[in-house]
Amino acid sequence: MYSTRGIEAIATVTELRSRTSALIDQAAGLETGIMIQKNNEPVAVLVGYSKYMELYELEKKTRAKAKKK
Repeated sequence: MYSTRGIEAIATVTELRSRTSALIDQAAGLETGIMIQKNNEPVAVLVGYSKYMELYELEKKTRAKAKKK
């Protein structure tokens, strides 16, 4: 078994293929995104753009701090 680490929703690759637009709309409104499973294993997380940018900026700051050490 794997940890969902706070993921609010789970979808399969098949669901992603058939409900892409609806899942994108749903992900945009979630704080943690939607875990995508393939063969019952987690393979990706679909997050809204604003959440992605938040994570991107956090990663940039973390890398900058690590370089200073």
